Amino acid sequence: MNNEETLDKYLADLSFDKDPLTGEIALLTTQHSRFHTGRSGGLLLAILASTTRMEHVFEWTAAYGSTTLWLAKALPDTASHTIGVVSDENLRLISNYMKRAGLSGRVQISKSSGPDHLLSLDAPQNLIVLDLQQERTKLADWYPAIEKKLAPGGILVSLGMSPPEGNGSRSLLHSSVESFNHKILGNSNFLTTILPLSQGMLVASRIS
Repeated sequence: MNNEETLDKYLADLSFDKDPLTGEIALLTTQHSRFHTGRSGGLLLAILASTTRMEHVFEWTAAYGSTTLWLAKALPDTASHTIGVVSDENLRLISNYMKRAGLSGRVQISKSSGPDHLLSLDAPQNLIVLDLQQERTKLADWYPAIEKKLAPGGILVSLGMSPPEGNGSRSLLHSSVESFNHKILGNSNFLTTILPLSQGMLVASRIS
């Protein structure tokens, strides 16, 4: 199959009627007032994971496994997919979803401190995916770790990167998101855009 046929099959397999885990995670996420990748965001992750050489992938999440499921199904068998989570509850939920999806052997998942976890990895990472949720106030801690560990030609994807609007818009969350965006958009080593998905999906390709 060519890439287009592979992606079509991938999306069909992840439709709600064929993979109820997709809908289950989306429902749980919505019930807890969290955002998730959705079908469009999942397709973007699938494209990045399947059309680019991905040997080392790092994901850190405070959510329930939507990005993990999309990635684990799309990444090549040879890819190292390392996942850090914020809490024991996230670890339990995501580990269970990966087991039910038959993907436990494709991921290495653990509770971790986030940036320190990324810095501890030996190899530069070809793809870094952040779904920080309520941990976005700590974005400043991630920037130096990403600069050090994202490989040339590698890609950063971060969800929830549109600064919140309305009352309290100058909150710590707003300042953290805005500051991170300004840093990476102003860094000539990165080609960066923010897409209207998942409350602002930042996608940055490292040029050098």
